[in-house]
Amino acid sequence: MSAPLPYVVDTADNLPSGAIFTADRDQVVLAVRITPVYGQVDLELLMKVVDVANQNDFGLVREQLFRDEWLLCVFEAYEDD
Repeated sequence: MSAPLPYVVDTADNLPSGAIFTADRDQVVLAVRITPVYGQVDLELLMKVVDVANQNDFGLVREQLFRDEWLLCVFEAYEDD
């Protein structure tokens, strides 16, 4: 079995780490699985991903449904004022 890709989140076991949300990046794109069981939307995993991003000073700015089971999420770094 191959190692999970860092930008594809399908379970809570492979949540993105702070290493993905680094200060040298302005934007991060992740695919988050929102229907682990066909026809049942589960947003708990998405909430966990957003929490990790927020803790690392990134905010969710755009999302797009992909193949009815994935949500492509674009996170951007917070602006320094």
